[in-house]
Amino acid sequence: MNAEKIMEMSQEEVLNLALIVGKILLISGAETYRVEDTIIRLCAWRKMGYVKVFVTPTAIIIGDEKAHGFTCMARVTNRTTNLSLVSEVNDMSFSFGQWPLNYKDTKRLLKEKLQRSEPSKFVMSTASGLAAACFAVMLGGNLADFGAAFLSGFLAMLVVKQFASMRISSFWENAVAGIIIALVALTCCRLTTSCTQENIIVGAIMPFLPGVALTNGIRDFMAGDLLSGNCRIAEAFLFAASLAVGIAVVLRIWLV
Repeated sequence: MNAEKIMEMSQEEVLNLALIVGKILLISGAETYRVEDTIIRLCAWRKMGYVKVFVTPTAIIIGDEKAHGFTCMARVTNRTTNLSLVSEVNDMSFSFGQWPLNYKDTKRLLKEKLQRSEPSKFVMSTASGLAAACFAVMLGGNLADFGAAFLSGFLAMLVVKQFASMRISSFWENAVAGIIIALVALTCCRLTTSCTQENIIVGAIMPFLPGVALTNGIRDFMAGDLLSGNCRIAEAFLFAASLAVGIAVVLRIWLV
């Protein structure tokens, strides 16, 4: 598709593509300013420089400043981290002038990206367990700590992914993860003196810490998006607190 072909697309078609692109970026963990910048860039290819975009972590609004102008909106209820999708869509916005697909094919491609499924629960749980085990070793843990941290991270992520299908609050998902991590760590330390409780717990919680949300919140602040920055930072601290609550409850009951 060349620049002339893009000009043949209607305003509604361009806005539809831009809204899907923004939704993919927001769901995949992109920063607020990146979502806004990408949508504006896509519209600019169609000479729609008058388009205004407002993005929060849970909504995208595209419109203009006319009293009887257009407005379209998308809601985002779940977010994850998929940097490969962020990169793919961002690259598309820069090369849209030479995009080879027409509107229908482009929309179909974006819908496929939007509906791209996550890895299976087993794969994600295994990856979480390996990450937890490696962090435990980095903290000075031994082979027993490696195995216990792997088991903690694996079981915690498996339960969290199971609860995710029930659509309960993320706060309680992380709290349950903290409970499982603490229970496995204390049980392993009770079974063998080779385990170190601190190394197991700290290593196992690392895959659950909201580092991306915190980083994006700070970057949104730096870009001037104060509302999104506050939301993301508050979300990060809330998730970290939920992990701490789950671990603290188990420790308090176990050590009484």
